[in-house]
Amino acid sequence: MKERQLLTRSLPSPLEVREEDGKRHISGVIPYNSLSENLGGFREVIRPGAFGKTLLEGDARCLWAHNTQYVLGRKSAGTLTFDDRDDGLHFDCSLPATSWAADVYETVGRRDAPGVSFGFYVIKDAWTRDKEKKEPATRELLEVNLLEVSVGVAFPAYPASDSAASTRDILGRAGIDMDKIAAVLVRCGCDGTKCGEDDAETIRSAIASLQGLLPEKGKNESAGVESEPEESTRSKPEKSTWDARAREIELLEAESKFLA
Repeated sequence: MKERQLLTRSLPSPLEVREEDGKRHISGVIPYNSLSENLGGFREVIRPGAFGKTLLEGDARCLWAHNTQYVLGRKSAGTLTFDDRDDGLHFDCSLPATSWAADVYETVGRRDAPGVSFGFYVIKDAWTRDKEKKEPATRELLEVNLLEVSVGVAFPAYPASDSAASTRDILGRAGIDMDKIAAVLVRCGCDGTKCGEDDAETIRSAIASLQGLLPEKGKNESAGVESEPEESTRSKPEKSTWDARAREIELLEAESKFLA
């Protein structure tokens, strides 16, 4: 059986905060029939019913920005509930009485990070390609295994009609595919594995896109600006950061084995 890839998607669908019976709640929706931005040669749309099976059999969590150390709610505990409607999968999370959950509530309420994201495996999809129009292919998500929903994210992939230019748009105009870079980091960065040639080309392309923004070395020196340190002296991401992300992914994968 082909190994399924853990995917995440971030949405601009606004979150709502409220207090009810002394409890703080955050609620949101994963919309159906909303076409995403270009995700690297294709666009994506979630069809109604895609979450049907996983809602019956799964035990999704609500996390703070995909961090499994900060679990805001859980389906089996009754602190995370879902309502599958025609327009999308609505969810409501009753927050724990912790200081960090209060921070999330405040941040979302201020609309500093009003988006929602979710982590999932694709169980069944359908692709449509129109070579004559030379447009990106369309991927329909027909059935997915939902592992978690996350609040406190800011990079939309399924744009609302009135959304402003996103970080993904800005990077895209600079020739950098944010989703491809993120995928490379997940595949290669978590355990220090050297990337393959395709991933290496993605990295080289991003570097080349940014290279033109750097001042010429001679100008730096003549202006008295400190030049870039040699590669050997640059600080590198601590391994513990990748280890933590790897553990998060392993936990989510373990939760989904029943649908494999």
